[in-house]
Amino acid sequence: MAELYLKKPLDLELKSSDALPPLQPNQIRIRLLYGGICGSDLSVYSGKLAYARYPLRPGHELVGRIAATGREVSLSVGTKVVVTPNSFCGKCSYCLNGKPNICSEKRSFGINEDGGFAHEIIVDASYVYPVSESVSDEAAVLIEPLAVIVHGFNRVPILPKTAVLIVGCGTEGLLAASLASYIGADVTAVDINPKKLKMLEAFKEIETMHPSKAKAGAYDVVIEAAGTKQAVESCFTWLKPGGSLLLLGITPEASIPVAQVVRNEQTIVGSIIYDFPADFEKSIYYLKDRHFNPTVFISKIYPYTDYRQAYEMALTGNYAKILLDFKEDDSECKS
Repeated sequence: MAELYLKKPLDLELKSSDALPPLQPNQIRIRLLYGGICGSDLSVYSGKLAYARYPLRPGHELVGRIAATGREVSLSVGTKVVVTPNSFCGKCSYCLNGKPNICSEKRSFGINEDGGFAHEIIVDASYVYPVSESVSDEAAVLIEPLAVIVHGFNRVPILPKTAVLIVGCGTEGLLAASLASYIGADVTAVDINPKKLKMLEAFKEIETMHPSKAKAGAYDVVIEAAGTKQAVESCFTWLKPGGSLLLLGITPEASIPVAQVVRNEQTIVGSIIYDFPADFEKSIYYLKDRHFNPTVFISKIYPYTDYRQAYEMALTGNYAKILLDFKEDDSECKS
């Protein structure tokens, strides 16, 4: 078997992996189908995440099939599954109060724990969720990033006819725009890169424009998905009185117009990853509807052996989701 291995920033290679150890009772061995390259994968690759650990195997947006199970696992060999790549202790006050996404012991696959860009990986069954065969393999790899949007949407009022502005059209921004539109909101998306806006051409009901063209004070909900200081600060210009700002992007700091927020009773909401499995279940629910098809945001699928080209393409910032195809002869793990 082979795996990607990041020895240090900018030093990524494909190597033969050691034989996997015997399964523990509650573990699952997964044969990978696809892995999606995420913005955080690019930050780890570039050495821009202070809490990343090296060396490590990258990758956390994963879909595969169960190749083997421990004796206490109820899922069957051959089942298509996705993985939540964020561990949680189940014991801290956050976990006990239904907030495992902010667990004080949380660790993240592909960042400070080995990720999943390999032919086969072993995962504890508590981090695995089965996926209906009615959801394509390509759509299934989007379940994890879509769950980020589902979780965020649980925190702000997005309803039919809600005026929503998406700021930044990376993968998360594109998913947010498409899901808000599917719900029936009136959606506008802005980005400084016209190539990103072009990816929304299939969604005729979504208005796209350069940020300089967005109307001040016109939006009930503004969703910041760019993760830059300037983008965060600009959001307050576009937010209506009584409106909500949902922060999905991460930037170290930004200035907040406190007087405006107080006098206009505006709400600022931070949202990080998701509740597992609830937000994964809701993502699958959406993806099973043929009227919602974010696979149009998959810009390119590369064989895993072409990982250098895949990373180079993703690093340009001109594309949405880049996938690595890990499929080989997987007949032995199909039911």
